[in-house]
Amino acid sequence: MSAPVTLRGVSKHFGGVRAVHDVDLEVAAGSAVAVIGPNGAGKSTILKLISGTHRPTTGEITVGEHRVDRLPGWALARRGVGVASQIPRPFRDLTVRQNVSVATQAARRGADVDEVLARTGLTRHAARPAGSLGVLDLKRLEVARALGCAPDVVLLDEIAAGLVGRELDEAIELVRSVHASGITTILVEHVEAVVRSLAERVVVMNWGEVLADGTPAEIAADERVREIYLGEAAPAAAAARADDRPAAPPLLSVSGLRAGYGRQAALHGVDLEIGEGEVIAVLGANGAGKSTLCAAISGVVPAFGGSIRMAGTELVDAPSYRRNRAGIAHCMEGRRLFVDLTVRENLVLGAPSSLPLVEVQSRIDALVETFPPVGDKLASLAGSLSGGQQQMVAVARALMSGPRLLVCDEVSLGLAPKVVDELYAALRDVHALGTAILLVEQNVSRCLDLADRAYVLNRGRISFSGDPHHLGDQNALDAAYFGTSEDVPSELQQGSV
Repeated sequence: MSAPVTLRGVSKHFGGVRAVHDVDLEVAAGSAVAVIGPNGAGKSTILKLISGTHRPTTGEITVGEHRVDRLPGWALARRGVGVASQIPRPFRDLTVRQNVSVATQAARRGADVDEVLARTGLTRHAARPAGSLGVLDLKRLEVARALGCAPDVVLLDEIAAGLVGRELDEAIELVRSVHASGITTILVEHVEAVVRSLAERVVVMNWGEVLADGTPAEIAADERVREIYLGEAAPAAAAARADDRPAAPPLLSVSGLRAGYGRQAALHGVDLEIGEGEVIAVLGANGAGKSTLCAAISGVVPAFGGSIRMAGTELVDAPSYRRNRAGIAHCMEGRRLFVDLTVRENLVLGAPSSLPLVEVQSRIDALVETFPPVGDKLASLAGSLSGGQQQMVAVARALMSGPRLLVCDEVSLGLAPKVVDELYAALRDVHALGTAILLVEQNVSRCLDLADRAYVLNRGRISFSGDPHHLGDQNALDAAYFGTSEDVPSELQQGSV
């Protein structure tokens, strides 16, 4: 009950965006292969191409002896390809049993429903509405629905996302049992413990191409892989930053913050402080909770519990517009510009509606000095700009509100090194004017070079907080960035440096 999967010269373009380019990949029948890589590398696109959600722009995909790259998703299910998505989306008003039964009916040869429920640990929940399940059981149901079509190949997209501790261990055992039954298993995963525990082979993608391919141990030792996750080089041990500023109440204080999506928690009791005019780096592997932290601070994602205080004012339950008025601006990952509006119109939309027009123009003029490429494009449609120019517009738009704290989520993602240099020079100018910055980045060395202090997130928890120079030690950085909090030396634990 397994089948090989082969990709030959597979590319996928979305307009002018090249998500996957000329990928060759062979997955042997019955093997377990993990596909990893930084954000935007093309990992999930590969799974969607194999599952029939997307059709390749060029190339061929075969499952077993059949070419499948022109078949729709339902036809792939009938040919034995099961998919478990990162965000479970069951039929919430149907029972667990009914959800699995629907999956069996979509297949060429449906699995036995009772057997699937038993294999995934859901027998006791069979009569419950799917919408009443907790996060772990929703993940189990997602796997059960994938198994309902009696697949030869199962595709798992970040099945461990949002799980910690015992729940993570149980998810690993579930996937291990699926693979042990002989099913070819391809998983996209950010949790290093899952990859290490389950994968026989790891394929690393970057910029839509295969960068490395080997055993987990070989990949862990590959300097090219380290570079795409941590930057061009691990930061050299720098002298500890002197701080002669008198102690003062923090500008932003986050305490015991829990947040996530639906029932799926991504942050588990996070504590963080940012002083007036400070630059704080927040680092961590993909899926650690960095973007969720940014979104929870700005109000895009609701908090399950905890406190968010800005200049002493509690904002944890406040809507986003109130947080913006309190001085928080969020430059989100992916830029989120209005591509059919001009650059000037995008900037104007970032200004408070009560701001006089003369002051709006004054802020635009000041930002043009900080971001010269923006000044040359004020009359151009935002969608016509290069990626680097769009990112500068996105940061400038966030600054139009005159914030005391600028939250930047992956501002250098996907940009050429020269453009990143220009962008970081502009952020230094913004900082010099007294604006505090919370900086989430994949490029560790560049980020730490700008930061006054650093935090490292691991599976939704803080595994390190303190002076960036402590992360100059490669072993400490690896432990804080890729390991569990228990792996971090005691002197690098939160609150001890």
